[in-house]
Amino acid sequence: MPSIRMDEDAIYDAEKIGIGAYSPLEGFMVKNECSDVITKSRLSNGLPWTVPIVLVPPGPENAKVISHLKEGDDVALLDQNGRPFSILHLEEKFSINKDHFARAVYGTTDRNHPNVNDIYGLGDTALGGKIDLIRRLDLRAAKYELTPLECRNEFRERGWKTVVGYQCRNPPHTAHEYLQRCALELAEIDGLLIHPVVGRLKRGDYKPEVIMEAYDVLVKNYYRRDRTLLASLSITMRYGGPKAALFLAIVRRNYGCTHYIVGRDQAGVGSYYDPYACHRIFDEYDVGIVLLRFMETFFCSGCGWMATPKTCPHSPEHHINTSQTRIRGLLKEGKALPMEILRPEVARILGRGDVVIT
Repeated sequence: MPSIRMDEDAIYDAEKIGIGAYSPLEGFMVKNECSDVITKSRLSNGLPWTVPIVLVPPGPENAKVISHLKEGDDVALLDQNGRPFSILHLEEKFSINKDHFARAVYGTTDRNHPNVNDIYGLGDTALGGKIDLIRRLDLRAAKYELTPLECRNEFRERGWKTVVGYQCRNPPHTAHEYLQRCALELAEIDGLLIHPVVGRLKRGDYKPEVIMEAYDVLVKNYYRRDRTLLASLSITMRYGGPKAALFLAIVRRNYGCTHYIVGRDQAGVGSYYDPYACHRIFDEYDVGIVLLRFMETFFCSGCGWMATPKTCPHSPEHHINTSQTRIRGLLKEGKALPMEILRPEVARILGRGDVVIT
């Protein structure tokens, strides 16, 4: 059987297709489906979908194999150790306009955008077709990783009928905790799924093991175990602002969430996106999940607690920024991390050094 050595992004995507995390996808997109997603933000069946899931293997060795492939071939997909983990049933070979792809999905062709830079590093030929997963991956956060079926079964065993999903890619600060607690206070919510993305992240993001350790200590010390589930999601992060926020909500629906938290600038990077475009996109597309929208959250010394512009009457000089940019800056300068923005247990983890991707 011919074989293709996959890049890290495609490896994660293939596994998530295989376990149903990307339902209704059963494989990598063929040309028409990819085109519909890029131009209409919908699958060919009309369902909303905003991020193309394509297999475009890079490298001259893969290009040589691809040149000999024909429709109907079965292709072994290899992980980064060269071991087969899934089989592609090839339906179509096609090319992608990378400029169009980048601009339509990420709103820019600027290669300083991490995902746009990835697009221009792909090969020249996409392979579309259904896949069969033949084994699970060896993941860095394996003890936290659940399939959608396992997650739904866990909800059922706990008696949760309504579950709110929380997307993150950073260790928790008090603004994150505030949003999670606000959602859990709602009478209609039975449980909270904290679901950090811990696959391939960008330089400057926290290492996956740091993210999970920080959330683990938070949940153990400050959350009710019968109301909270911590699980990891090993995918490559898409920093696509509103389109990525919609995609991430669809994935959480597949894991069994009935509700979904969207704060300010979810899945954003730099200044590429309007911070509240990630709220408005859900007015355009119904993805079968109830949205909980939250504004920017901060610690207010005047209020003495977390607040938002909707609740706080005090001027900005009372507001203490809880952003990860500020936290990383304090860490880099060797300064203490204030309790107003970080639980002490989390601060100790982040203060150890060597906690971000370089």
